[in-house]
Amino acid sequence: MAAERTQGLLKDPRPFILHKSLGDFAVNYELNVYCDDASAMMSLYTALHRNILDVFNEYDVQIMTPAYESDPEQPKVVPRAQWYASPARSEVNRMESGVREP
Repeated sequence: MAAERTQGLLKDPRPFILHKSLGDFAVNYELNVYCDDASAMMSLYTALHRNILDVFNEYDVQIMTPAYESDPEQPKVVPRAQWYASPARSEVNRMESGVREP
């Protein structure tokens, strides 16, 4: 979903995920995507990472550090209403202002 939401990534070849390793405290995954403009890679990574975090938050998936002792009683996710709290700006605001990078 995050790859689909990221403008500038190619739809073909399709994005894919590799299971990279089973660590002591985490399963490590790698999302692989394609673009046709290498000069845009850094801004594409930024947008893709933002979309990954958004999708995780939408589905109440917590991103935990590998050194925790137990699951919290309440999920530690950012509520949608606070996604663009100052100083963050939404992608729409960024585009309207002509700013390309955060």
